[in-house]
Amino acid sequence: MLKVEKASVAYGQVTAVRDVSLSVNDGEIVTIIGANGAGKTSLLNAISGVVPLKSGDIRLDDKKISRMPSHKIVKLGLAYIPEGRQIFGAMSVKDNLTMGAYVQCSRKRLGSLSYSGWFMKRQDVRADLDTVYKMFPILKERLKQKAGSLSGGEQQMLAIGRALMSSPKMIILDEPSLGLAPNLVREILKLIVRLRDEGITILLVEQDANAALKIADRGYVMERGQITIEGTAKDLLGNDRVRQAYLGKSVA
Repeated sequence: MLKVEKASVAYGQVTAVRDVSLSVNDGEIVTIIGANGAGKTSLLNAISGVVPLKSGDIRLDDKKISRMPSHKIVKLGLAYIPEGRQIFGAMSVKDNLTMGAYVQCSRKRLGSLSYSGWFMKRQDVRADLDTVYKMFPILKERLKQKAGSLSGGEQQMLAIGRALMSSPKMIILDEPSLGLAPNLVREILKLIVRLRDEGITILLVEQDANAALKIADRGYVMERGQITIEGTAKDLLGNDRVRQAYLGKSVA
């Protein structure tokens, strides 16, 4: 589904990602592990169109998306949940969710009807909202509440729910467990597996490498902007170098 070939990302004279190649097959959970500053987020930002590639190629379902604007990549079925959730804190939970559905609707406004109000009249979007509510009942209870007032775990649920509103075939998650209590981390990881089981392909960067590899099919180790080790999740869990460097105590 996703293929990255010799991708490089630079910020001025500093190269954050150098000649990285990886793939994510349809229906997989693939994880990228590595220390802080290894270039993982820069790579995800390049895949999702947030930052430009210096060189290389990125394809989604064999369609070239490198150097494509982010909103067009979302329309192709790739949703990105960045580190720190990046929800709209001053907006309500409901408005955050409906904003996630903008790719399903025309940008035209009908009279004085707001975007949010118009979205809610669309049957397909309403069905997606119902799906999100069933997955995260707490969000339905907090529809009118400002997103910024939610707990960290609730904000992560909202970020995932907002991504699901775009009807993605693939979701990229960057550090979804960041700042969450261990019991919430376990719930988020279970949810990622559920999403995969329901047909959504996953590319995951996660600070808890042990937990990530336990739910992943395959993984990549990234160090100093390059992929240094790759293999099945089982192989990486048993790799002495990986174990010594990254596999500390897990919450999973």
